Amino acid sequence: MRNQPFSQIGIQEGSHPGQGENPRRRPLILGAAILVIFVLIGLRVAYVQTAIAGRYLAPWQELTLEEEEIPCRDGRILSRDGVVLAQDESRHDLFIDYRWLQTPPHPAWLKQQVSQQLPPEHRRNASQRAVIERQILQQRRDLLTNLSLLTSESESELKEKMAAIQKRIETMRAAVERQRAARRTEQQTVPADWESGLSGIWKRVVQELTTAPDRFADDPIILKEELQDHLLLKNVSREIVAAVQSQPARFPGVHLRTTSARAYPHGDLAAHVIGLRKTSSAIRDQGSSRRVGESGVEKFQQEVIAGTPGVVHHHRDRHGERQGHEEVRLPVDGRDIVLTIDFRLQELAEELLDRALAPADSEELMAAPQGATLVAMDVWTGDLLTLACSPRPSLATLIQPSQQAWNALQTDSRHPLFPRVTQMAVAPGALFKVITATAALQEGFTQPAEALICRGYLNEPDRDRCLIFRQHGIGHGNITLQDAFIQSCHVYFYEMAQRMGPEPLCDWAARFGLGAPTGIDLSGETAGRLPRPEPAPGQAARGKWYPGTTLQLAVGQGAILVTPLQVVRMFAAIANGGYLVSPRVTIPAASEEASTVSGSHRKIPGLQPETLTTLQRALEQVIHHPQGAGQAARIELLPMAGLGGSAEVQGKPAHVWFAGYAPARQPRVAFAVVLEHGGSETAAAELMRDFVVELLGGGYLRPVQDIPQSEDVDAMR
Repeated sequence: MRNQPFSQIGIQEGSHPGQGENPRRRPLILGAAILVIFVLIGLRVAYVQTAIAGRYLAPWQELTLEEEEIPCRDGRILSRDGVVLAQDESRHDLFIDYRWLQTPPHPAWLKQQVSQQLPPEHRRNASQRAVIERQILQQRRDLLTNLSLLTSESESELKEKMAAIQKRIETMRAAVERQRAARRTEQQTVPADWESGLSGIWKRVVQELTTAPDRFADDPIILKEELQDHLLLKNVSREIVAAVQSQPARFPGVHLRTTSARAYPHGDLAAHVIGLRKTSSAIRDQGSSRRVGESGVEKFQQEVIAGTPGVVHHHRDRHGERQGHEEVRLPVDGRDIVLTIDFRLQELAEELLDRALAPADSEELMAAPQGATLVAMDVWTGDLLTLACSPRPSLATLIQPSQQAWNALQTDSRHPLFPRVTQMAVAPGALFKVITATAALQEGFTQPAEALICRGYLNEPDRDRCLIFRQHGIGHGNITLQDAFIQSCHVYFYEMAQRMGPEPLCDWAARFGLGAPTGIDLSGETAGRLPRPEPAPGQAARGKWYPGTTLQLAVGQGAILVTPLQVVRMFAAIANGGYLVSPRVTIPAASEEASTVSGSHRKIPGLQPETLTTLQRALEQVIHHPQGAGQAARIELLPMAGLGGSAEVQGKPAHVWFAGYAPARQPRVAFAVVLEHGGSETAAAELMRDFVVELLGGGYLRPVQDIPQSEDVDAMR
């Protein structure tokens, strides 16, 4: 029994040793199973490598599209005599690739540079690689020296700027690395572990089987900023541009980018007319440098002035290296805009207004005007020869103001940011007498030769008085319509308003365009305000209308507000025979000229030629009669027509007006000046006189010999 080769253990009763499974078949079955598994794996590998290889390789070979904007030039703004008031100026900025300024050089970049300069068969030669590496390092040192010699910047200054760029990029990379480390720690924290029993084990198994391994977790981080170039020097000269472009081998990694900035060759001239053009924060956030007009002509003519930037598509591989580029769209420059404004007249007008105003924070601020506007317009075409205001801001400062400059503009009590050329609206004062006289003549309430008695007041000595009564206690005596204009008699116009009532005054004021926008080709024009006894449909009532309200309106006081543009258009209508012209500040293109001119004239309905003649003669004598209230505007060589006025403001100095046109007999130019909260009618008349003298010198007006003399006054009545 002991010598038997097989143990009897495990032999069932009734069985035989030769029966059952053959032990030799087990390795065969195991081998076959393993072979099947390897065949399946092989088939899967073959399938992946052949049939669906592209599905996995495509993301690695796919190029990333990066869009870059090609700057364009916005159109210029010129005066009618060809002087450039606003334009784009090209600026060249010098950029350098980050790897060329990084210290010490990035090892992978240095290795790549060496490989690019060696043929494939020599890239494994250590000695040759060492030679090329030394050459590249020397190029980096020479680059700093060459830039210093070219730009007059010391090497230490250039190193400081490069170090600042590198510090910024490394700070960004450190922040990204901290975030990646935090994510890795979070992923390694498994809430369910072996200690949690079968459920924890199962969760761990599922996580290991379903979570893809992070194959690149230990790869060094490369930010896109490390593959880009960075601004080193701003606004370099053309000599530097030429040197860099002509000798690229001396300046490896250096690039030049041409941008444009809005420039104003004549400073703040016509600042509110030109308006501001800048890149808004919303557009900048989108990665575009395109500028948009925010005010003035820049805004109103945005579609014409604005150019269309070009587009270039850059293709980058998965490492961020450029693999080519494609120009998708070429840039298109904007069109130039020519203004109706005359450069010399605008410059003179602003100089006159600046002299009339008190300086900011001056002790004399309450005695001198706080703001002023001067408008001059062709009475036939509506072309604005001058649209000046003071004070005004510097557009170059407003593009990117410092905090100090912005605070100074905000705290200036004269409000230089306020666009008086389109939004100033004040009471017209005595200028409204033109409307009162027109309504009285047209409605038959008076005749030019009818004389009234002026006692110095209308009904009571303590109200509705003339200035002469307040100063000397006397009236004007017998007075006609023309005398009332010449001597600035209020009582005459009070009497006319008392006869007519408010309706004719409001009706004729509306016919002359008061209380409505003039239609100037600038955005943001205010309509002023024309009060009425009964509000127009859809308008809320402004309070009860009293008899005294009508008297106030007759001399341009009270709730009425007009703009300098409305006033100059009103006097232009008197000068040109009763046509309301729409003021314009831009000269339209030839294709638009016919439609623009035909739509800019509107005849004032019902206005009789006899009424116009009476008004024209009266306004002429305001300046040329020996007792005329506007003698301060008189010029010996040129007959003019005009009228001054003051608009009272409770608690503040009055607004002062002077408006008219020249020449008186063959009108060409209408004008209006308003001094805000200060000055006198004489000061306004003298300012206008100095301006009209420049009109004579510039050839817009010609001297006239037959100037009316004082002995001709009776014949003109």
